[in-house]
Amino acid sequence: MNIKPIRHLLVLLLVLIMSAQLAGCGEQAESPGEDPAAKQTNKDQAELFAYVGANLKEPVVELVTKYEQETGNKVEMTFNNTGVLINQMETTKHGDIYMPGGISYMKSIQEKGYIADYVSPIAYHTPVIVVPKGNPANIHSINDLAGPGVKLVLPDKEATAIGRTVYKVFAKLGIEEEIEKNTLTVVETVPKVLSTLTMGQGDAGIAEYSNYYKNRDKLDLVEIDPEINPPEEIPCASLTFSENNELAAGFLDFMQENGPEVFAKYGFKTEQP
Repeated sequence: MNIKPIRHLLVLLLVLIMSAQLAGCGEQAESPGEDPAAKQTNKDQAELFAYVGANLKEPVVELVTKYEQETGNKVEMTFNNTGVLINQMETTKHGDIYMPGGISYMKSIQEKGYIADYVSPIAYHTPVIVVPKGNPANIHSINDLAGPGVKLVLPDKEATAIGRTVYKVFAKLGIEEEIEKNTLTVVETVPKVLSTLTMGQGDAGIAEYSNYYKNRDKLDLVEIDPEINPPEEIPCASLTFSENNELAAGFLDFMQENGPEVFAKYGFKTEQP
């Protein structure tokens, strides 16, 4: 009896339960494919299990679809903010692939011995300021976010790569206290920054450049000076928990070869800005 599909299914169930417990109202863990019957079939056939940052969902789903078509190997995925993914990984000690929003999150678990190998950069994540169309609060620089009365929608500074990066910029500029006073709400994923602003709440938010690109008909962009806002690499890593080392290594090769082109389609920058 082949027990591998059953074990993958049990682990997926565990991850889903943990996602609900750890993320609260955060983005749900999910898998590619929309048809429930097809999803069940994919779970039964899964060979690799991947933890993927919520903000990378669209390009990674396209890449995995192409990988599965070319190789016949299956990849089960869970999407969430990076903090939740790390908690899942540390609890289950299971999985093959880890793709966070920034390389700093990969290095934090590399120190714990969880990373077997990695390729980077697949793309770059670049924090930008997004504002409602017409920029009614007259925001033209990151220092303007600290002005009196500005209402900010920010990604979580511990659980999201963009949040972690931009709070370092706030600290560098010495405007942390003013930013805290102006924060209207903190959300658990970057896409929720966009949805909150487009619902008419807040004067400005912090997102990734690709988020603005996909919503450029609804929002305006204010770029942050690259001298104080260096872009961070997006890596793809294999895990030491993996029992499919050869498949995982092949997946990294596939991502390195095909990842930049697909990420560029979704508005990510793939060359050093």
